[in-house]
Amino acid sequence: MARRRDFSDWATDNSAPLFRRALLLTGDWHRAEDLVQETLAKLYVSWARVDLDRNATGYAMRTLFHVFVSDRRRRPAEVALVDVVPERPEPGRDLDLRLDLAKILAVLSPQERFVVVSRYLDDLSVEEVARMLGRTRSWVRTTSHRALRRIQTAAPSPLTSSLLT
Repeated sequence: MARRRDFSDWATDNSAPLFRRALLLTGDWHRAEDLVQETLAKLYVSWARVDLDRNATGYAMRTLFHVFVSDRRRRPAEVALVDVVPERPEPGRDLDLRLDLAKILAVLSPQERFVVVSRYLDDLSVEEVARMLGRTRSWVRTTSHRALRRIQTAAPSPLTSSLLT
């Protein structure tokens, strides 16, 4: 089992991927920061039970998912004031593609968004996502299929076409 002093090292190494996932889920820089902070706080409390050798990152992503979904249930009417996260684009990245992605993810429920981000942006397998969420493989496949169909119906674009093929 991990010790609490190991938490600081682990959190330093894994905060960026957690934030990236949170930003994709929320679409808002500040809400993503809050989501990561709340996730890290919950991890710190249960850190003695986390096995670093098995899959601490998976445990963190699952915690992030649960915090995200419960946050959405508590504050469903909250809307971001800006459509685009104010961030300097990386060299070689297509800003229009990022804007399309933000619009596409906005039409999904929290669970669908998490599955789509995990499967198609983080390139995780169905088994990895199922294990991370404590769900069956068939639930992940069904959820991703429904989410992609919803995306295609709500926001048809070249990006959605490439996801569906």
